[in-house]
Formats: sequence, C-alpha cells, structure tokens
Amino acid sequence: TEFGGLSHSVLCVKFSPDGRFLVATGGNQMIFVWDVSTAEVVYSRRTESPCSLAVWGPILENPSGGRYPSYQLCTTYDSQVLVHLMSFDIKSMCYSLSSDAVQFPPSGLQRKHICGVVKDGFLLTGTSAGDMCIFSLQSKVFRAALPVCNNGVASLTQAGDVLYAGGGDGRIKALHGHDAHWDVLAENVLESGVVALTASSDGAELVAGCRNGKLFRLLSSDLTATLQAATHTDEVTSVAFGASSDCVCTASKAGEVFLLDLSDYMPIMAAAGKSSARSVVLTMTTGEILAGYDDGQLRAWSMQRGSGARPLWELQAHRGGVTVVRETPDFIVTGGNDCAVRFWHRTTRELLATFTNHRKPVADLLVDQAVPHHVHSGSEDKLVVTYDLKLNKPLVQHFTQHSNITGLSQRKDRDKEVVSSSLDGKILFWDVDYADPRGCIEGPPGSMLRLRCVEVSPSGRYIVAGAEDARLYIFDLSSCSCIQECEGHSGGVTHVRWSPDQKQIVSAGKDGCVIIWNFFEM
Repeated sequence: TEFGGLSHSVLCVKFSPDGRFLVATGGNQMIFVWDVSTAEVVYSRRTESPCSLAVWGPILENPSGGRYPSYQLCTTYDSQVLVHLMSFDIKSMCYSLSSDAVQFPPSGLQRKHICGVVKDGFLLTGTSAGDMCIFSLQSKVFRAALPVCNNGVASLTQAGDVLYAGGGDGRIKALHGHDAHWDVLAENVLESGVVALTASSDGAELVAGCRNGKLFRLLSSDLTATLQAATHTDEVTSVAFGASSDCVCTASKAGEVFLLDLSDYMPIMAAAGKSSARSVVLTMTTGEILAGYDDGQLRAWSMQRGSGARPLWELQAHRGGVTVVRETPDFIVTGGNDCAVRFWHRTTRELLATFTNHRKPVADLLVDQAVPHHVHSGSEDKLVVTYDLKLNKPLVQHFTQHSNITGLSQRKDRDKEVVSSSLDGKILFWDVDYADPRGCIEGPPGSMLRLRCVEVSPSGRYIVAGAEDARLYIFDLSSCSCIQECEGHSGGVTHVRWSPDQKQIVSAGKDGCVIIWNFFEM
C-alpha cells in the first residue's frame, strides 16, 4: 500500500497505538493522517513550517459510549508544539481534529525536536540541543528543559516506569521521575553516536543502533552492552573469500574492512580507515587481508580475531587510488585510478613491473588459473589485456566496440576462457589465441542491463552477475540461459562472490548491504 501526499522528504512516520492510523510529516510542510486499512486520508494540513516530530498519546474512550475511540496526537515545530484531539464526528461520519497550542515561556523556546514519547500525561521530547523538553498535556504548558547528553538526544523509549534516552555522543541513560524532576538510574557510553533505541516487549533488554553501523543489546537494569551485529555505513565495494567458506571479507566506501563469521554474521576482525576501501583479498599463505584504498595505499591487516587497530604493513601503490588487488604466493598485482597495472614481489613488496595499456581506471584483475604468471585486466576503456610476468610484457590486447568492461572471471572448462561483464549487459568469453570474443551471453529478453560484476561458480557450471538494477542474475553455462533473478538490494550490485563450497553467494551493493544467498543446485 502507498500513502501519497508528501514530497521532498519524509520527516516522521508513526503508527497509532492500536495500529489503525498512520501519521507522517514531510519536507513540503504537509502533515497527513491515513486510515491504514483503507489508505484513505483522515486528515491533512499544510503547516507554516515543517513538522519535525509527531507523537501519538493514549487512546481515549468515547465519552458518549460510542464504538469509535478518540486519539491524542502531538506535533512539534521549531517554536511551537500542538496538542490535537482526533475524535469521531457522528454527523459527518468521519474523524476530525481539534488543536491547541502549548503555552511557552515569555522568552520563547527555539528547539528542533528529534524524538518523543507520551508518558503519564506529559509529552517528553529529545532535542538537537541535547536536552529533554517536558510539556504537560493536561494544562498544555511547557514545564522544563533538562540536559541529557551532547550532540542531541536521538531516541527516547520507555519500559515500565523507566525512560531510556540515547544521545548523539553515544551516551545511554536510564531515567526515572515525573513532571520536571528526573533521576539517572544507570548510564553507559557506546563507541559511537546512538541513532535508534528501542525496548524489547518484556522490557528486559534494549537494542541500540549506532552511527558506526553497530547494533548493541543492553540490559535494562544496568545498561550493560553486548555487540549484536555490525554492518557497513556506506556503499560496499568489495567481497572476498579465502580457501574456507566459513568467513568472508567485505570493504566499504567508508573505509571499513570486515572479516565476517558466516555462522553468526559477527565480525571476527574490523579495521577502519580514513580513506575509501575499494578492493580486498584474503591471502592463501600469510593469513593477511590485503586492501586497496582511494589514497593510493595498499594495506595488509591481520585476520586474527579482535585485530584491526593498525595495519601490518602498507605500501604506496598508485596515484589517485587503488581500484583492485589480487595476489598469488609469488606476487601481488594491483590496478589503479592512474590506469596502471603493477606487479609487486610477494615478500619484499618490491615493484617488479608496471603496464599502462589502459586509458581508464582498471576495473578488475584476474590471475589465470591455468598459467599463474598470466594476469588479465579489464577496464571501461573496452580493453581486456593479458600480461605475462615471466616475459615482462603484455601478451594480447582484446578490444570490444561497445562493451565497457566492469568485471572478470574465468571458466573451468573450454580452454579456461576469461569471462567479462560489461555495461551493455553482455557476458563475453575470451581466449588469448583469438582477438574476438569466443562466446556471448545476454540478459533476459527486453532487459537493458548494466552489469557491474561477474563470477563463475566453483563447479564451473553457473555464472552469477550483478547489475545496476539492484538484481543478481544466475546463468546456466550449459544452456547459456538465465535460470534465476534475485532481488534484495535497493541499490546497484557492486560485487559478487561464490563461496568455495558453492552453497552460498555473497553480494555487495551501493545500498551498504551485504546479502548472503543460499544456493541449492537442482
């Protein structure tokens, strides 16, 4: 169901306590109340300034004994707070709103209200100034503004007779009191600013979401915190498996590098950088995570649990940023925004060779499975280039007229052909002995796909490709047909990898999500 009427942005959305009505406010200075079951507009109004917060109060019984209860609703503005009563009019057979303004001190009160609850006849709001404003709903007057935390009060929730406040400075407080008098029962400080706080149905625990993408469980009694989950806070740029299917490494535009345990999806290791991370690889021999960054650095991180405070080593690899990194026991190969492909000695990290065949940033690199000293590179300049590190020269340069190359993989059969994805929606197959593609797979009929990544399954039978339409496409190589379209991301798919046991596919997206798909072979 769609509820229309708001534009520019949605500022606040709240269900009534019984779930019958939905109130929302927008950047176009409109406030709407809809009947959830019919999506009909019960009330709408354009306000003088955007309404930053709407909070439902208790449901009130009809004084005449009718079957339509009344609803209390509070709305806040920069310098005004309104208390509404939404009651059923028997004459018009619909709900109508009556409104009263809350009385402020003579000096006024300028606040941006971020969150709020109604408790024991009082409206309690958290503000961007870091205080909690208290309004009496019975007398409709402002009572007090009490300091709670720094960087704004981001969330308020209640469990029983205790109020919990989460702040932009990471502080969570348990408060008990009434009217203008409140005492702090417990307090804890999380590692990043709180953006959301909610209590469990039994009130025994709280869940807090933080600005750094982490989710914590807290005991309501003393606010002891336990990390529950961690996720990226920006576009996820890379996914990598090592030899094991038990863990996967991901990187993001925010500079985060996570090694995730796929049994519980908790981070084994987390590293944060100031520069965007663009590519990661799990080394097979040294137990390192290699990550390439926008600042041109190649950094190595330990895979040990709890590590990630400092890199093991770092190397200035490219001007303008590292776009992709791959490794073998003998060498590391990197591609950059400077359009160069560079080979480095695995142990001494000495520069062995540089190739500048591309005219655009290197999109992907592939170490050949059959001939490990052969490496293939692809770029949106429509080139697929093969290098021979032993001969220290490019072997062959494939050119496509219309296909901007975005990703590379390799078949397990048919002469181990290189597989490329491209922005024209084609998956092409290349042989170093031939200039032109040896085969082509196109997307489903009528689709105008822009593919961003591709990988052949470990068995060699399937190919998975990620597209800018936020979908994954799985193809059967024996029939070259699309057998599955997977929807889950809300933004373009940036990277995709099969687990080594082929039981799962891990995809990364511009929406900041990492999705694990179970794959069942029929």
